[in-house]
Amino acid sequence: MLDLFFPRRCPVCGQIVADGVVICSECLQALQRTEQSYLRDNMTEALFRDIPKFVRGAVFFYFEHEDSVHRVLHQMKYGRFADPLIGYVLAKEAACDFMQSDFFDGIDVFIPVPLHPIRLRERGFNQSEWICKALSEITGIPTDTTHLRRAKYNSHQALMKKAEREANVDHIFALNHPEELYHKHIMLVDDIITTGATLRSCMQTLKSLRGSRISVFGLGKVR
Repeated sequence: MLDLFFPRRCPVCGQIVADGVVICSECLQALQRTEQSYLRDNMTEALFRDIPKFVRGAVFFYFEHEDSVHRVLHQMKYGRFADPLIGYVLAKEAACDFMQSDFFDGIDVFIPVPLHPIRLRERGFNQSEWICKALSEITGIPTDTTHLRRAKYNSHQALMKKAEREANVDHIFALNHPEELYHKHIMLVDDIITTGATLRSCMQTLKSLRGSRISVFGLGKVR
């Protein structure tokens, strides 16, 4: 019934798409890719280079307010029919692209940025977990959702400035059974990277892990 009255449409051009398709092929190919998986010292890595355990980072798309990528990512999380399948499809595209470089070499596990249980109930899904699911399917690297948890409920950050974002995510994460992550190369996975405050908070929580290394993947980044 939903398909009959509310057919799935491409979030970029608005045309009706087939069942199982979340964005038409023309619009998918037109989204602006960063090529960061091939570039060291890129704009994403610059956000975290001061963190001792940090190895490398990249995002798949650049976006600006109200452009095509922004509309796609917004519908993934906040649209009238918020759809985590969008993140899954885009992440599969990213993984296939990044596999042509050495970006995933040596990674032991993907860990999605966790949501607080209250936020998870409100939204119904964690988009970062859907992204990890796609990355794992393409790369064969496992996803772990049990060790890193969000221990504190914090406010939405979309309209916050950099300093406010950093304060909002300070000490909000915690670890379960940290010894099981010793000597692992962990790739933290998020959907959108803005100032990097949330990921930095995750890294602060992971810094006590003996022998660990940390890398970062995101679907999109504000220019």
